[in-house]
Amino acid sequence: MESTNPLRSATIRDRFVADHRRIDALLERLIDAFGANDSEEIGRLWSQLEPGLLGHLEAEEKHMLPAFANVAPEESADLAREHEHFRLRLSELGAALDLHLVRLDTARAFADELRDHARKEDGLLYRWADTHLDPGGVPLAPSHG
Repeated sequence: MESTNPLRSATIRDRFVADHRRIDALLERLIDAFGANDSEEIGRLWSQLEPGLLGHLEAEEKHMLPAFANVAPEESADLAREHEHFRLRLSELGAALDLHLVRLDTARAFADELRDHARKEDGLLYRWADTHLDPGGVPLAPSHG
């Protein structure tokens, strides 16, 4: 009897929204760690968040955005620009973390930006992908946490 991986059989939207929830949960734990001034926990959570978010962005860019650009070039370009913004923010925040310069309000603002972006992707990209792309051809990057 063959076992079924529920994420493998889920829609593109379901898989990527679930990954947004995973990323958001890490962000909430990171914000809590900032609030508690727990630098060890901050470092541990950051080491999960950064590669997980980068992998998520890469999966979207490789498997969805090129096809989406053929039907919605402006929206696709906007999402791609936001991805570049998040890469830059991750780099800046990572450097600031090493120097213990990130404040709680900075972490909250980053989380809010990511949540807004996730809502936009769900409304534009994922719903489109579910009706126009083969779910098996859109793998989600492996989880790093």
